[in-house]
Amino acid sequence: MTLFQENIEQAKHLTSLYEYLEGSISSPFSDDLLRAQIVYSVSAFDKLLHDIIRIGIIEIFTGKRPPTPKYLAESISIATYNELMSATKKNPKEHIFEEAVFKKLKTISYQEPEKVAEGLSYIWNEKQKWQQIALKMELDDKTAKNTLKLIADRRNSIVHEADIKPGTNKKYSIHQTDIQSITDFLGQCGKEIVGLVVLSS
Repeated sequence: MTLFQENIEQAKHLTSLYEYLEGSISSPFSDDLLRAQIVYSVSAFDKLLHDIIRIGIIEIFTGKRPPTPKYLAESISIATYNELMSATKKNPKEHIFEEAVFKKLKTISYQEPEKVAEGLSYIWNEKQKWQQIALKMELDDKTAKNTLKLIADRRNSIVHEADIKPGTNKKYSIHQTDIQSITDFLGQCGKEIVGLVVLSS
């Protein structure tokens, strides 16, 4: 959680740099700092989800958390099984298992609400995940999910399409207040997820 908070704060620093540029040289590229803040904020959130899911899975493996149906339904490769059977004190089972989990999860992005719920199912046996998350955020679940979906869509537009509006060759408009709201939303959402997962273990 500390790393997540640090990453969110670093993302917010881009706003300070944006304000400085706007107040001094008024660069035409200063808006890209706000776009970068969206990307950094989403990356911080994605990283947090990867970390808590990986750690939670390892805690289940070592008997520190109760298993969930999704965890129990997950398969491992024969190669991983053989490595686990050949574990030693220098290379214990939990290290081998964690490496296998890391390799599996690294190809998944936890940015869309459905993917977030799916990933959390490995470690959190709650059927109405977004209702619980939204309740902590003092939102309804539809608003919380739609907000995260819109943030992920904007991030993808920036990363994959240079934030260009189709048919215009011009970038979508971007506003400082909107970006601050995005970073704050992701910061709060991540915080509440961590609290719920820990309290439910």
